[in-house]
Amino acid sequence: MIAVMKKETEMYKDIIRKRLERKQEQLKEVEDVMTQGVVTSGEKRKFMELKAVVQELENILDIAKTMFKNE
Repeated sequence: MIAVMKKETEMYKDIIRKRLERKQEQLKEVEDVMTQGVVTSGEKRKFMELKAVVQELENILDIAKTMFKNE
C-alpha cells in the first residue's frame, strides 16, 4: 500500500515539477518585459500572481519530499 502511495506521489511530484518549470518560464518572461521599460498594472498583477503560484508549487514539492523522509 505504501509503495503504491509513493508511486502516485512521485507521479504527482513530476506533474507539479513540470508545472513549476512552466510558471517559472512565464515569470521570467514577465520579468524581462518589466525590465524593458514602463510597467503596466496588468504586468504587475501578472508578476505577483505568477510569483505566488511559483512559491506555492515550491512549497508543495517541499511538503511532498518531507512526507516520505519522515517515514
